[in-house]
Amino acid sequence: LNGVDTHDGLVAVAVEASPKTGPGKVVFLDARTLTVRGAVTVGSLPDMLTFDGDGRRVLVANEGEPDSYEPGAVDPEGSVSVIDLSRGVAKARVRTADFRAFSKEELLARGVRVFGPGATAAQDLEPEYITLHGRTAWVTLQEANAVAVLDLPTATFSEIVPLGLKDHTVPGSGLDASDRDNAINIATWPVYG
Repeated sequence: LNGVDTHDGLVAVAVEASPKTGPGKVVFLDARTLTVRGAVTVGSLPDMLTFDGDGRRVLVANEGEPDSYEPGAVDPEGSVSVIDLSRGVAKARVRTADFRAFSKEELLARGVRVFGPGATAAQDLEPEYITLHGRTAWVTLQEANAVAVLDLPTATFSEIVPLGLKDHTVPGSGLDASDRDNAINIATWPVYG
């Protein structure tokens, strides 16, 4: 179980598959009795999930982590599943937003960190956390140092926004680069963060 959220007596739980690279599930439970009310299939390695404000939708970040970084590894695509509960759990509908419309080259040129060996952008982008308001959700892509913008009515990503770099060679942008000296030693270093 990777994530849990509740709304008005309904519990949603993100459940990863075995192996983790297979499609996961979101299971819905009654909050009082914990009886299963239904389940839907979502993307690989469902993690954080959240109900929208009125409980009509659940969004789940499907990380799609590879099973290793060795040659021949299974590397599923990251995605976000939008689960429509407006007709009830028994008639839940799932639409999944993926990153296939984005090219690795385009994202790299804009400053998005895409680094998986031999991976496409869709495989390399791993959604972590979701926040939403109205018709839009913002999804962190932690390893890529970016945020994806999700249009909820169409369940498509409209944009990926890079978060930029900090130059730690610049005075005033120093950092303490060691956790082993038991001291505070903020200095400039020849790295970007």
